[in-house]
Amino acid sequence: MRALFIHGEKDLRLGDLPEPELKPGEYKLKVASALICGSDLHYYIEGGIGTRRIQKPHVPGHEFAAWVWDDRAEEVGLKKGQLVAVEPSHFCRECEYCRRGLPHLCTSLRFRGSPPNHGAMTEFIAAPRESIIPVPEGFTADEVAFLEPVGIGIHALKKADLQLADSVAILGCGPIGLVLLQLARAHGAGTIYCADPLEYRAKKALALGADQVGASYKDIVDMTGGRGVDLAIDATTSPDAMAETIAMVRPAGRIVLVGIPTGVNYNAFDAMPFRSKEPTIKICNRMSEVYPEAIEAVRRGMINVKAIITHHGAMEDAVSLFERQGSYRDGSLKSAIYPNGVPN
Repeated sequence: MRALFIHGEKDLRLGDLPEPELKPGEYKLKVASALICGSDLHYYIEGGIGTRRIQKPHVPGHEFAAWVWDDRAEEVGLKKGQLVAVEPSHFCRECEYCRRGLPHLCTSLRFRGSPPNHGAMTEFIAAPRESIIPVPEGFTADEVAFLEPVGIGIHALKKADLQLADSVAILGCGPIGLVLLQLARAHGAGTIYCADPLEYRAKKALALGADQVGASYKDIVDMTGGRGVDLAIDATTSPDAMAETIAMVRPAGRIVLVGIPTGVNYNAFDAMPFRSKEPTIKICNRMSEVYPEAIEAVRRGMINVKAIITHHGAMEDAVSLFERQGSYRDGSLKSAIYPNGVPN
């Protein structure tokens, strides 16, 4: 079957992958839509994320929807041809953190699309029943695939402890920043400020509910008259995110770091503003088990998925879609790849 492989930095190629061999408890799924995530772009542009490096040709993709394609589906409460979401993380359920209700910190976690585990940018995959998540009728394949980034936003806002009418600053108006914006608005935030150096992304934030937008964190500091915001969220790839969110937050405010910085590490920053403001800082690593909430958020129309998935294509278009999204061309925010053909 066809698959998209990352061979190294800026080296994407279509190739062949054997169809999945089903292990006990696994079921065959046919991939309907696979989205390009920011972490996929890290692997594509940098050849890895931290110590997780591309050592051999690797299939990316963890934001995806699939059809159940297994004759045994009814035995486990599914129907063949049914559209489903798939949890990309496989948790052991036995370690200390799984038992504490923190499965995303599982010490034996395996993540689909993170080396050495192939992802979903291929025609068929195998998944255990516990990872297969039925969705309501009427969802599109793109909406189902987008449940994963919605889940990232939900996980981040849970950490943020957002209070009614809190002022919020969001750095980065890419897909995750735009999800956070819409969730914060639905959650009762007060004034929401967004910043992105790319004008088309800042304008998209304005269209999706931001009160004021700017090009950088400095603009948000100015917009608040120097007071800062109750909650500052970073959804960028900037190594300066720590310093920038500290500059935007008010004393005793809250900071949540969601983005993965280029090169993985944050740059050194001045400790005195940090100490003098005493902000609470939290960081996100993927997400906890929030698919039910993500499904409800999309079902209720809290998230405008169509506004964020700007580009679409078949497997033959995958390389150009990665290149476009990775270089911020043509208004690209999020791209959908259809391994089994573009839907009508």
